[in-house]
Amino acid sequence: MRYVRLAFALALAILMLAATAAAQDWSQPWADPQDRPPHVDLSGAAGFLMPTGWSNLVLLGSISSATGVLEQVLTRDLRVEPKTAFKGGATYWRDRYGFRTQVSFSRSSLTIGGTPLGTTQSPLDGRASVSIDTWLYDVGGAIGFVDYKPDRVVWPYGFFGLGGVTYHPKTPVGPPLSFIQQSPALPPDTVLVVRDNSRQFLLAVDELGTETEFAFNFGVGTDFRLPIGPGGLGLRLELSDHVASSPLGLRVRELSPIGGLGAEDRVRFDLVHHLSATAGFVVHFGR
Repeated sequence: MRYVRLAFALALAILMLAATAAAQDWSQPWADPQDRPPHVDLSGAAGFLMPTGWSNLVLLGSISSATGVLEQVLTRDLRVEPKTAFKGGATYWRDRYGFRTQVSFSRSSLTIGGTPLGTTQSPLDGRASVSIDTWLYDVGGAIGFVDYKPDRVVWPYGFFGLGGVTYHPKTPVGPPLSFIQQSPALPPDTVLVVRDNSRQFLLAVDELGTETEFAFNFGVGTDFRLPIGPGGLGLRLELSDHVASSPLGLRVRELSPIGGLGAEDRVRFDLVHHLSATAGFVVHFGR
């Protein structure tokens, strides 16, 4: 949560700049937009957050020399369900270019995919899902697609930044593993060779608690603003994505026939996208 506090501190600093900007004399007819004094906006919004899955199907299997049974282990689909999100942000603008910080929050559920037929699953601590809080925060830049003018009603822009994603499940989550034991489905006249000295592996999956991942974010937005005095008030619409690594870690190590462990191999899951669409209000300070 240290990064969340940092984002709030940056928002407070921008708010102080807003007070300074509001106290300036805006009667000067600035000919060059780049010479125009800076302005600040504060926004609050609500919308929809849709994260993609944390894991992909991973299958490790061997055929038992004693029973001929195919023994397999797989990680199943683990994902945060789409849910309502709330976001607050602040941007310091100089002409078309800005510096912004924002924080988003969503309370949803972490669920595991359906159990395949013929499997015995390692339960999610006896639950099908657990409640989870998701925090997204970042600092970065913003670029207006048109020159800024105090009387401009529509102000489209793009933004990008670096930050993080913190997941806080209400209870620790066990590994989303399933074990399959079934006879192998082989075509007729298949010659099957079974090795007695089959290789053995150690599979390790971390228990999930509070997890924080580095994230890169980008998006587009637009303000529909009504100029009021030395500022403005309006509606803000934004589409964005926070891209982070999966918090789920899977490690595989081979067990040596003479004892000891081989080199560790890590299973890399796909990046997790946090797609967001929000709408809310924005207040501009300064012209």
